[in-house]
Amino acid sequence: MSSIIKLNEGNCQNCYKCIRHCPIKAISFSGGKVQIIEDECVLCGTCVDVCPQNARFTTDHRPKVLELLKGPDPVYVTLAPSYKSYFTDRTFEQLSAALKAVGFAGVEETAVGAYETSRAYAQLMAAGEMENIIATACPSVVMMVERHYPAIAQWLAPVYSPMMAHAKMMKEKYGQNIHVIFIGPCLAKKEEAMDPLAGGDVDYALSFNALRALIEGAPQEESDGEAVGTAHPVSRLYPKPSGILKSIEPESYGHYRKVCVDGVENCMELFSWLESEHPTGLFIEANMCAGACLGGPVMRREGISSFRGRMEIDDQPKPRDARPAPSAACELDHLRLFRGAPKAEPIPTEEEIRAILAQIGKTSPEQELNCGGCGYETCRDKAIAVYRGKADVNMCLPYLREKAENISSTVIQHSPNGTIALTEELEVLDLNPAAEEMMGLRRESAVGQIIPEFFGDDTFDRARESGRPAMKNEVVVGEGVSVEETVIYIRENRMFIVFMKDMTAENENKKKLEALRMHTVDTAQKVIDKQMRVAQEIASLLGETTAETKVALTSLKKSMEQGEDGAL
Repeated sequence: MSSIIKLNEGNCQNCYKCIRHCPIKAISFSGGKVQIIEDECVLCGTCVDVCPQNARFTTDHRPKVLELLKGPDPVYVTLAPSYKSYFTDRTFEQLSAALKAVGFAGVEETAVGAYETSRAYAQLMAAGEMENIIATACPSVVMMVERHYPAIAQWLAPVYSPMMAHAKMMKEKYGQNIHVIFIGPCLAKKEEAMDPLAGGDVDYALSFNALRALIEGAPQEESDGEAVGTAHPVSRLYPKPSGILKSIEPESYGHYRKVCVDGVENCMELFSWLESEHPTGLFIEANMCAGACLGGPVMRREGISSFRGRMEIDDQPKPRDARPAPSAACELDHLRLFRGAPKAEPIPTEEEIRAILAQIGKTSPEQELNCGGCGYETCRDKAIAVYRGKADVNMCLPYLREKAENISSTVIQHSPNGTIALTEELEVLDLNPAAEEMMGLRRESAVGQIIPEFFGDDTFDRARESGRPAMKNEVVVGEGVSVEETVIYIRENRMFIVFMKDMTAENENKKKLEALRMHTVDTAQKVIDKQMRVAQEIASLLGETTAETKVALTSLKKSMEQGEDGAL
């Protein structure tokens, strides 16, 4: 299944839209990403349709088909009759010519196989052994019954779909070595082509948009003069609602009453009723898409109304029907097999459900909003999905929003910094207690007013023009409170957020430190000056002492010299 619908994780925004719209909740959310539950998905294509980010896409088997065309064995096309709704610019003959130009050996309408399928349905009703018969060309219907309504799987007609029947008929006619490619509007056909229980004779299924890309460049005006038709034009009605019923002769129904259903929700309603009421004698034509195959996923994705096909497709013979496809002469022994009932999912107890709900703050029924934001109809449904491993307990948008708001509110309310939200015109939207104290305001009276201290403050203009936070120091607010102001402009909301850090005490400390520094410098200068005076005084005293000593020694010297001379 994962090979059919894939996820581009880079595009996925975890919006839960695919979960909300998936009718059978076959999508899980775990580990921060969504994932298709392969054994529950029915390939209805809804998740691909609704994804707003185009995060889901389907596998394109064109490269594999091109490889087959390069090989030695012939490759044939079975083309769904709904092509008339998609290709309004090309006839079957032109499509046949283009496909043969690409390398296909032959092109036939799936309607050839549809008649063989209807013949098998008529045989089942003639036998009258089945309580009810669910007839469908839709693999999504088969998957839904097998996986979600196993009690009525016994009523699935053991008949090959037109696609698989036609592939078998072509192989019977042209040889078992040929390859068969189906082309139509359906995603689920890709899965049916790979399902051995469905028949196993179709190599790949391509969509109509893949066909357009495949034949791009082929001459559009060329027409295949050897194009073949069908011996039973009524089988072209198969893609329309009630198309199967109309392709069977009225007398073939016997005691069975005809019922037709199309659309996912309608199918689910009918199947639930069949399980609970167990009516009998019904021949049911079931189509997963609203509008049957004319409303297939490819049609929906390209905005093609199913009513276009209803107008375009009829059961009138076409000129090519004068030469029916050679495979139309073949008949089959049908032996379509189906899978048994899937493993039952675990059911949580009431206590386990309550415990899961309590994790997201839902401790009473009144707190269960049942908003559907998580993708589930009720909070209890989501809790059961959590128990089964399909959902994350935190997939509750109101809870996450409330949690985020509570955390944000707690942080802001208890922050020592002032926070003020302002309109672009500087009118107060809100402010926290710290801002009230700094500004000397009361929240009740301040909201809606303009704060005078912000008049002429160019910080707001700088923040708006630059798109970056703008800062300003020593802004005085309130009664002499000095703050460091940071202004942020939120362009999407056209509002300002002002953060104020009270710098009053810090500035006072700075002033005291500056005064202490100046006092210290002054004291140091005085000490230096005094030391210089002392040094000078000492120097002066030393100078006088030296002079006196010099005079005394000189006098002593002279006296000594005279004494020596007298002795001589």
